[in-house]
Amino acid sequence: MNIIYFLTGYFAFEEFILKFLPVSDSVYSYFRFLGEIFIYVAFGKLVLNKLYKGIPFVKTPLDFPIIGFYIVVFLSMVINRSPLIGSLYNIRPLARYIVLFYLIVNSPLSKQRIDTLIRIILCIGVVQIGIGMIQWFGGPTLYDMFLPRASTLEVAGFTKEYRLLEIGREIGSIYGTLGDTVIYGVFMIVVLVIFLSRVKRLEYLNLLAIGILLMCIARSYSRAATFSALLACVVWYFFQYGWKKTVRLSLVILLFFGIMLAIVNPFELEYINPRKARVGLVGNVTGVFSGSYVKVAQKQRLGAILGNVPTVLANKPLLGYGADQNTTIDRLNKSKRSFLFKVLSKKGFKDVYWVAILCFYGVLGLGLFAFIFYRLFIASLRLYKRTANRLTKEMALVMLCLVVVTVFLLFFNRTLEFRGYGFYFWMCAGIMFVSDTAIQTYKPIKITL
Repeated sequence: MNIIYFLTGYFAFEEFILKFLPVSDSVYSYFRFLGEIFIYVAFGKLVLNKLYKGIPFVKTPLDFPIIGFYIVVFLSMVINRSPLIGSLYNIRPLARYIVLFYLIVNSPLSKQRIDTLIRIILCIGVVQIGIGMIQWFGGPTLYDMFLPRASTLEVAGFTKEYRLLEIGREIGSIYGTLGDTVIYGVFMIVVLVIFLSRVKRLEYLNLLAIGILLMCIARSYSRAATFSALLACVVWYFFQYGWKKTVRLSLVILLFFGIMLAIVNPFELEYINPRKARVGLVGNVTGVFSGSYVKVAQKQRLGAILGNVPTVLANKPLLGYGADQNTTIDRLNKSKRSFLFKVLSKKGFKDVYWVAILCFYGVLGLGLFAFIFYRLFIASLRLYKRTANRLTKEMALVMLCLVVVTVFLLFFNRTLEFRGYGFYFWMCAGIMFVSDTAIQTYKPIKITL
């Protein structure tokens, strides 16, 4: 349990902590595996303890689609003859947090321990807001202090590079200690949703806190995170106040946004890249609706949907092109029937994660991956409606919001692979199930040594 406490606080500050370690770059690179090693060690100890003592494992509605998805991953790797190391490296960022999910679900967590974990996340959010304010107003010197360490980690032909160090940040943006503005934005969404789940009335102080969180998310200059934060608020509002009031609120938001769009950045205006020139918060958000941005998007995320999807369906629909990213990109570029808008490269390939899953594992993999979210949403909805347990109800509401938000975000980046989001997403999912007193278990298996 102490490991879970540690990791909950550690991952949000990992880049900042590791930066100051008095070690070489190669040793620093190995330290980046520390968190996930702890997850696997803790899970291994839990499994051995349960098997030795005959303690049953917990059933969840996600077991079937998760097992099915990894079977498809294996089949895609074997049938497409994908390189082993590259295939494992490709699935590793997602797999480590699935293991975390089962670690938490099968751990004996009391109400007090769960409350402690939630408070840790909320406290981290407060600290990240404070550091974001320091970066916002502190100038280049204070900003540079929080930059990640400038080192390169290469594994299986993949090079880990930090976006902030590689291409710079949007002028005026903040990123806390997460090492990236986008990761900061999506992490603060988790904090926002957890805070919302504990709000019973929209009093002035609660509205102020929500406004500050939304401002910080917008200040990350991640448009996907900003829209997702608004979406999370709408989903929360729906479950709290019903669909009639939600429709009214949505119409007000759309009207307000439409007026801003017409005033600040009409469709015919040229898109301005916030990394090259200063752009206001409103202009950054409305800029995605400019005609020039749509043209750019056709060669990026929009192009992936319109080009990669039909290319996969026309050539390798069932199991995709293979479990290794490099091999998949090469094979996509050499497809007999191609609808690609450009020659694909490693950079930004996973920006539309839904499409990336289709490319790697085909329709079977994508279907099972989507089925995981469907089962998680339905399970959260059932718990939210039937449980009388306050904690379970709150966590079910958290997951209802996070599932909807994550499905949306995966069209824009590999959100679930980010340490600052994937860890906390699957932690909240595990907490929701483990807090349910009616949770079922499998038949116990006992192995004596």
